[in-house]
Parts: sequence; structure tokens; C-alpha cells
Amino acid sequence: MFNKEEAKQLRLEFWQRLNNRTRRLPGQKGRKKFWIFENTGIKGLDLRFDVDREKARVALEINHSSEERRLQLFEKLQAAKGVFEETFGGPLTWDFAYEKPTGELVCRTYVETPGDIMNEELWPDMFFFLIDNMLRMEAAFLEVKDYLQANINE
Repeated sequence: MFNKEEAKQLRLEFWQRLNNRTRRLPGQKGRKKFWIFENTGIKGLDLRFDVDREKARVALEINHSSEERRLQLFEKLQAAKGVFEETFGGPLTWDFAYEKPTGELVCRTYVETPGDIMNEELWPDMFFFLIDNMLRMEAAFLEVKDYLQANINE
């Protein structure tokens, strides 16, 4: 087992190595890949990496503070599910009431794989999974972004 400081250091190392891996993506020429993350252009809609002791996830998360707005965005995203999953290249998990560890309810569309951030032997496979699926998630999001933005009440 790890003490609190060792666990913190291991998590930090994981994210630093993942960041370094993005410099080796085709077309990056050694530069860091800048992911969309919170810069989606749609308030309350983010793309996320999630890694813990059990799984690694890549998610599109709708976390708007207004439940009405959150559900409205999720319904629009579900209406574009065919295009979204086709562009992504496979099925995703769709959850309109995903509970985060903090207890916050959000809407999520995600893909996950078993993994453990504390097991360095699993990191190479986790890095590949995270990078590959985030590239695909970004492409799928960009395919439906204009549709999601149209006629949404702020």
C-alpha cells in the first residue's frame, strides 16, 4: 500500500507521463497536444479523462448547474447518438444520472476499461486507451457541436 504522499506522487507521475505521450502523436512534431477539455464552446459541457484504482474513462460530461439545461443538452446529444457513435467508431455508455465521487449528478457519455492508476505496469495500455479514445471523442463531439449549440436556452 501507498501512504498519502506516495499515492499523490504516483498520480502526478501518471498525468505527467500521459502529457509526455501526447508529444508523440502524429502531426504534433514534438509539441504538446492541446485537448478540448473545458474549451468546448458549450457552457457546462466538457470532455474528461477519468482514472482511478479500478478504471480508466474518457467521457463527454454535461455538468451544467441547471438540471433543466443539463437534461436538455443530454437529450440533444442522444438525438445525435447515431452520428456521434458512428464518428466515435463504436458504442458508448449513455448515463443521464452519473454520480461522481463527490455526489454531484452529471450526464455522461463515456467509454471505459479496467485499470489502476497505482499500478505502473498497466500505464502503457491505459495511456493508449486514453489517448486513442479522447481523439475519437473529440472528433465525435466536433461532428455534432453545431447541432448541440443550435436553439439551446442559456
